[in-house]
Amino acid sequence: MLTGRTGLLESLIEVYTMEKGTREFYLRAAESAHLEVSKEAFKELSRWEDEHMGYIQYLYQAITEDREFVSFEEFKEKVRPDTLEGGVPVKDIEKWLEEYSFSDELGAIIVALKMEARAYALYDRLSKEAEEPSVKAIMEDLKDWEEGHIKYLKDLRLKVTETS
Repeated sequence: MLTGRTGLLESLIEVYTMEKGTREFYLRAAESAHLEVSKEAFKELSRWEDEHMGYIQYLYQAITEDREFVSFEEFKEKVRPDTLEGGVPVKDIEKWLEEYSFSDELGAIIVALKMEARAYALYDRLSKEAEEPSVKAIMEDLKDWEEGHIKYLKDLRLKVTETS
């Protein structure tokens, strides 16, 4: 779990793993969505998470000059996230999906908003606690991204409510 004392490379690996888990959640949500507006929104969110993963991969490879024993490409394919953004364990997402009706669009949006809010709170806390300036800067960027996701999901919630 990320803390204010986590080093840069370790932070990047942790964040990459969480972004991948979140991307997988959005892909699953897109497959389950009934309304086209929700399906497209979840696909867009998964693309954003993919872009975040690319950014983190770029930073990691630039720092290590890609001198790792396992290439980042191998890591990317093999890593299996056990948490999503905000440090939400994958198993908890299953509970959330049961708690909210995932058969309707609003249920998936509520789960996504809850997840993105936790991610925002985590990155906000880490940006304040980070000891390394580079980690602080990355956490600020991530926090800003999550803020954008929250706004996007709130707008989507309004659209879905209007069409239901």
